[in-house]
Amino acid sequence: MKLHMMVLLASTAFMPAVALAQAPQPAPRPAPAQAGAQVPAAADFVNRAAVSNMFEIQSSQLAQQKAQNDRVRQFAQSMVQDHTAAGDKLKSAVQGIQGATVPTSLDQPHQQMVQTLQSASGSGFDRDYIQMQVTAHRDAVSLFDQYAQNGDNQQLKQFAQQTLPTLREHLQSVEQIQTSLPPARVGATQGGGQQPQQTAQNQAGQDPSRIVVQQPAPTVRVDQASPQVTVQQPQPNVTVRQPQPEILVRQPQPTVTVDIPQPEIIVRMPQPDVNVAMAQPEVQVNQPQPQVQVVQPQQQPEVQVQPAQPQVQVQQVQGQPQVQVQAADNQPNVRYERAEPRVVVNQPQGQPNVRMEQQGEGQQANSQQQTAARPADTTTAPQTTGALPGAQALTVSRVNDMNLYNTQGNELGDVERVVQGPDGKQYVVIGAGGFLGMGEKHVAIPVERVALRGDRLIIQGLTEDQIRALPSFDRNDRSFRQLEGNQPIQVSVVR
Repeated sequence: MKLHMMVLLASTAFMPAVALAQAPQPAPRPAPAQAGAQVPAAADFVNRAAVSNMFEIQSSQLAQQKAQNDRVRQFAQSMVQDHTAAGDKLKSAVQGIQGATVPTSLDQPHQQMVQTLQSASGSGFDRDYIQMQVTAHRDAVSLFDQYAQNGDNQQLKQFAQQTLPTLREHLQSVEQIQTSLPPARVGATQGGGQQPQQTAQNQAGQDPSRIVVQQPAPTVRVDQASPQVTVQQPQPNVTVRQPQPEILVRQPQPTVTVDIPQPEIIVRMPQPDVNVAMAQPEVQVNQPQPQVQVVQPQQQPEVQVQPAQPQVQVQQVQGQPQVQVQAADNQPNVRYERAEPRVVVNQPQGQPNVRMEQQGEGQQANSQQQTAARPADTTTAPQTTGALPGAQALTVSRVNDMNLYNTQGNELGDVERVVQGPDGKQYVVIGAGGFLGMGEKHVAIPVERVALRGDRLIIQGLTEDQIRALPSFDRNDRSFRQLEGNQPIQVSVVR
């Protein structure tokens, strides 16, 4: 009897080993992302993300056809929709990235996983599909999380940041589905899964003194531990792409000097047509008859004739004579002739100075260069403390903007131009008198007689009447050369 018991126990112990050997092996899976691995480059990220996305779509399309569990089919349908949209976004993000292309086929490990699903059926297909989705989504979450934080391309980083929340929702859903699926039963045999009873004696009806041992079929449950995967990471291939250096050329604002001479206004005033109609005066002369007295003296008569002065009355029409001045109906014809301005652009010769600066450097040097490049203000009057006259150089353009005064402070006229005569002397041409430029007289005064007091040009010993008495200056006289606006002239300075 002991021998029968040992044989029976040995046979039952051998059954789990046989059932374990017949259990289906897990499908092959690609190596997961190694913890602390280096962040992939842009091209590597695009390749891995596209392959993972295509696998999700193809495996989920199989699940829509072969899955038996309703939750599995619903999950597969959402995978096809979400990952198709993610693939379109990835193609848009890759545009313009050098060296990055989206693959159109699966790699070898993912092709083997699809083939495994194609050969699976029933509840085994559901378990294999869900297990592959759990593994693939864990790897995808790790890949997208690394690149979203430390990726080398801004467009792909933004894509990873936008897609990562959806991948995490998928992983959470598929893990919940995995826990709800029934475990695989190992050790079931053909014929309805009933293990035939093992007896050590004959069937009932034989000698009742014999002992019959009935061993029920054992239920064996095998928990498959997670496989230990060893990943050998070769030395990474680091590619450094140095973009073209950015050369910044700062062109300062060019200085444009525009010399606009004083405009020449020519007013031609025709002689007025004056008609004076003088009526003939009416003269009335009233001559009274003379009074004649004849006194007859005794002697010879003395005849005295006293003629009276005739009274003449001239009656003249009251009031002033009617003077009719017929002026033109329209306004005087004023013609404004202005020459085109001459633009002088002073630009340094040669190639521009290209300077490469590191961030944070060169600020003090730029400040010093700007201070040194600022020209001195030659138009500011020097500070004089004594009465001794000095001399100062003024530009012609500044003198043209000034007025001329006498020592009493009376304005004599405005400076129109500075000319140089045939004798080599410089003259200031002013316009005196007139109204709104009409009837103005132009007079040339030597520069040596003009002095600068504060911001005014003054001249001693001239009044307005004396200015009018001076000979007029002919501005069309070509023997006088007009000086340019940036040409300096020496003017005496008095206090």
